[in-house]
Amino acid sequence: MSEKKTSNKKSTKKLEEVESVKIKKTKSKIETKHDFVEARVEKRVSSRKSIGEEKLEDDSHKRDIEVELVKLDSKERYQPAFFFPRALAYIIDFVIVTILSMGVLMIVPVNENHEKYMKEYQKVQTDYIEKKIDTLEYTNKLKPLIYDLDYSNVPTMIIQIVILILYYIVFQFYNKGQTLGKKLMKIRVISLDDEDVSMNQLIIRSLINQAILSNILIVGFVLFIGRNLYYYSSFGIQGIQVLITIISIFMIMYSKKNRGLHDYLAKTKVIMTD
Repeated sequence: MSEKKTSNKKSTKKLEEVESVKIKKTKSKIETKHDFVEARVEKRVSSRKSIGEEKLEDDSHKRDIEVELVKLDSKERYQPAFFFPRALAYIIDFVIVTILSMGVLMIVPVNENHEKYMKEYQKVQTDYIEKKIDTLEYTNKLKPLIYDLDYSNVPTMIIQIVILILYYIVFQFYNKGQTLGKKLMKIRVISLDDEDVSMNQLIIRSLINQAILSNILIVGFVLFIGRNLYYYSSFGIQGIQVLITIISIFMIMYSKKNRGLHDYLAKTKVIMTD
């Protein structure tokens, strides 16, 4: 009986050991499978992330390339006009405006006082050159004479201002940023955003670089501030206009974008055309 009990105990232990081994193997398989699935999921997620990032980077790179191509295309289409074409266009336009003004002023009757003042002005200049009068006497004679000359010349100055406005603002606006001089030199005024130049921009440009503003101020001063202050005021305005012109010339000649002071104020640029 005791032998049977002993053998039963041994067989039970063996069964338990077998079952234990089976359980361990099953657990091991489950853990291995779980680890495999988890690793696969992580791999998929990471691959999706990397693909997404690569796509984003690729899209961003494409956008950068497109932007650069647009910039290059813009540079090719809108080459800045250099100093000499602009200078020649300016001279051509000046000659055209001068001829137009002379043609219009031939119709307008000349003020008789203007001729008289002009003769007096020439006599004072000659006396000073020949040293018949000193600098103080020359200045004292010139002050009232300059006022009388310009006062008698107000109708002519107004006509000249109107011609400048019509040619440099109105005509240039309807001709898409080109005067006759600019058209001959194949240059054109446009906005900084590469759009057609607006009327307001042409007004700002022309007030400065065509001396329209200084001429308007001189007419206003001669009519309203009187003889005593006019000489110094007109001299100051003309001096400022000359200074602005010199600054603009140097800016156009030596700046990278060939833009003058009037271009910066009006937010415009001058380009070469086909």
